[in-house]
Amino acid sequence: METRFYLRMVQRGWWLILISAIIAVNFSLTYSYYLVVPQYEAVARFIVSPNLQNIESRDLVNSLEALDKRSIISTYAEVLNSPQIFNSTLGLLGNTPEDFSAYTTSVTVLPDANIIRFSVRGPNSEVVALLANSVGQYAIDYVSKLYIIYNIEFLDKAIAPSDPFRPQPVQDAGLALLIGIVVGVGLAIFRDQLSSTLDRLKQRRMIDYESQAFTREYFEQQIRQEIAGHPDNIVTLSIIYLNGIHEMYDSLPQAYINKIMRLVTDALKYQLRGNDIVGRWSAPEFGILLTSTDGASAKRTLARVLAVLDQKIPLEANGGFDILLDPRIGLADRQGGESLPVLVDQVRKAVEISMQSDEKICLFGIRPFG
Repeated sequence: METRFYLRMVQRGWWLILISAIIAVNFSLTYSYYLVVPQYEAVARFIVSPNLQNIESRDLVNSLEALDKRSIISTYAEVLNSPQIFNSTLGLLGNTPEDFSAYTTSVTVLPDANIIRFSVRGPNSEVVALLANSVGQYAIDYVSKLYIIYNIEFLDKAIAPSDPFRPQPVQDAGLALLIGIVVGVGLAIFRDQLSSTLDRLKQRRMIDYESQAFTREYFEQQIRQEIAGHPDNIVTLSIIYLNGIHEMYDSLPQAYINKIMRLVTDALKYQLRGNDIVGRWSAPEFGILLTSTDGASAKRTLARVLAVLDQKIPLEANGGFDILLDPRIGLADRQGGESLPVLVDQVRKAVEISMQSDEKICLFGIRPFG
């Protein structure tokens, strides 16, 4: 299940993967062909063996055993890779170490063999071959003065390479493609999770948790948009005050509060039209915006809502605890271009009148207002 979940994320963000792969490949090719300096490697190989001219036959076996201990081979390898040998070779060539600062050397003793691999790397193919052979010859001359029992000599001289070992555009582009795909997959998953998080935050700002109606902030925003978008249309704002739970609201369990508020929201949405808006105005109050509806028509609609809400609501399955909401409804229509604060003030006055009279629905502007 989790694998399919991530696969859907990747499918939704396929374009990010494609863009990431294209960028990675283009960057790799641009770097390989235009930015990086090609690097060449020349390799010379040397063999170490006993010097038959300087040892007696009885010492030959001992010399071969010494070579098997690898200490002689390692010593010769360190001599080849010595900075002093390299700099002295440059002096013989009439150069200084600064002239070849871009060149590096390395040495490897091949396992189970008396062979030393010496390599020089740098930006010029001819120079790396020259240095490998020159340094190798200087090291041979240097060692021959110290160790007469063993010989070190060229097995293979270095030749100028025709192709650089770095960069390798095709190989690098293939690696960049894989990296781009991996990065693209990561971006696709991150984007999907970020989008989900933003949607949840937006939902939390829009939807009241207890009632599942719109929050007051979003509800008022919708009213302003409706007024600004259709300034000449008549709209009716209504507030439903749940008088029956006002005093016990803070003492009721949260589960009961959620059940009551969501039942009210469901009832309102069922009785109203699809373009009417329901919001949570305050703890015991709901707000309703009836678009393109005058006060008289809205009052008839809210009478049906009142009939539904004015019945007992069972909070427990066995009917052991019922609650009566005793809703009081105030409403006012916007016919004279009133602003939202003025309209809200009119509705609040209508709610107050409904609380003080036997008539549970009060339209502002109608008796007893005048």
